[in-house]
Amino acid sequence: MYDSHEFLNLVISLITDEIDAIKNQINDQSLLFLHNIIDPTTNNFQFCLATERCCEICGMSTIKTEIHTALLIHVTDEEFKTTKTNSLSDLLENYFASESMDGCYCDKCQSNQRKYIKYSLERLPRIFIFYLKRWHITKNSNGELQSVSKEDHPIDCTLDINVYPFCSTNTLQPPMINYLEELPNLKDLLKQREELINTIEPKRAKLEETNSEKMEMYEEENVISTHANYRLFAVINHHGGSSDVGHYTSTVYDAKGDTWWTYDDTSVTSCTEQRVLKDLAPDAYGVMYMHKDILKLFQPVIDKSMQ
Repeated sequence: MYDSHEFLNLVISLITDEIDAIKNQINDQSLLFLHNIIDPTTNNFQFCLATERCCEICGMSTIKTEIHTALLIHVTDEEFKTTKTNSLSDLLENYFASESMDGCYCDKCQSNQRKYIKYSLERLPRIFIFYLKRWHITKNSNGELQSVSKEDHPIDCTLDINVYPFCSTNTLQPPMINYLEELPNLKDLLKQREELINTIEPKRAKLEETNSEKMEMYEEENVISTHANYRLFAVINHHGGSSDVGHYTSTVYDAKGDTWWTYDDTSVTSCTEQRVLKDLAPDAYGVMYMHKDILKLFQPVIDKSMQ
């Protein structure tokens, strides 16, 4: 059984592999393609996280950037085995708060020193995925796994969330949706997919989250973000007390109909927003938020396509 986060990474990896295979085949055979091929997983889910480490003695600072598709946050404090907070906003504040660490080597001091560590968002995604790690792992004195328990403490996941306080002065906004390019791109890609994929064996690839070059940045989209407001649009719940067994359900917001739908295997039922916020979101294993600038573009396009 795949963990929800593991399964999402697998799906993203498969999509990335197929698109990379198509790109390679087009380049190898000098095929003509109507549109530039854009990996939807790159534009929709990837964000850039920067880690700054600064020596408290000499002030020398180093910054490392990493690409992620989801932010993993522990609900419980692994050191003190206690619940950190009651809301997603507080969890994020704790995650991005500066912390100190001893025994970090400083190139300038040429010795181990105390450093402060701080995270910041350097590029925002269209869709921000947060996984609330509710599994508490207990190990014995030999470091061997002893037990795994689930933390059911409710976490308040509000309808709107603002991650702007965790951005830097140069944080880039997510790439806006260009329907004149992206939708024809996908249609063209799907049309030729079978013919291209059948002539090349995709190579299995891992998502190299530490490789900043994996994110495709376009110069015209490198716009400094002036806000970072997101709206809740999907909730993932795990039912069961074990990490080995259980059942996942998802509840997703339909912007066109302004309603929520719960997906439970083959069963699809409508759900009220009140129930999502009061019953499902507090117990969520994963939540997805859509950038409000993207959400604004979504509704008009759907309405136009239905005419």
